[in-house]
Amino acid sequence: MRENRTRRKVIKAPAAKSGGGPRVVAGRGHRLSAARPAGAGRGVEVAGEFVEYVTRNAPRGEWALIAKLILDEAFADPVRTRAGDLAAAAAERRQSLLEQVATLKAGEAGRVLAPRAGESRTLVKKLRDEGVLLGLPLGRRPDYHYPAFQFDTVHHRVWPIVAYANSRLGAAEDPWGVTSWWRTPSDILEGRTPLQELEEGDLTEVAVDNMISVAERGM
Repeated sequence: MRENRTRRKVIKAPAAKSGGGPRVVAGRGHRLSAARPAGAGRGVEVAGEFVEYVTRNAPRGEWALIAKLILDEAFADPVRTRAGDLAAAAAERRQSLLEQVATLKAGEAGRVLAPRAGESRTLVKKLRDEGVLLGLPLGRRPDYHYPAFQFDTVHHRVWPIVAYANSRLGAAEDPWGVTSWWRTPSDILEGRTPLQELEEGDLTEVAVDNMISVAERGM
């Protein structure tokens, strides 16, 4: 009697086209392999498996684009991205504020404060460092621009009430924030801005103190 033998069909895995090493996929230089990197999170593992699936099933011409999108999302740094967004928003606010406020350059401010002095720039820097005078830093050097409303051009000085408010508010540490304060309506002033009160000669130290007190209680 002839012995019946069951033949088993053996399926061989397809040989790799470019060797047995890990596949390199476009997207920030990440290298994916079957081995899970030490300390890698489950999110990274899932991203790797999905990229592997894409490279096996998607058209070859789309591999790089799809893999890059996945990897950019998997390896994104949310802290750095958030910081970049905040920096961009702050720069946009500063630019908008600068367009709303007439300013003087350092030399012009010096000639207002000390028209006959040879060290006028030194005086401007001293007042800025003391927080008496608002100087808005622009560029890397930086190049300072000084809001024009601060200057009493008749008596060649910073308006005393402006010097008082700038010093109370911390103009040396936060010049942009203090400049914004001058243009922000206040309930203490019945919806008017400190700058409007200044221009009409109505701003007082008591009003400045009250606005600062209200702001501090609201923080």
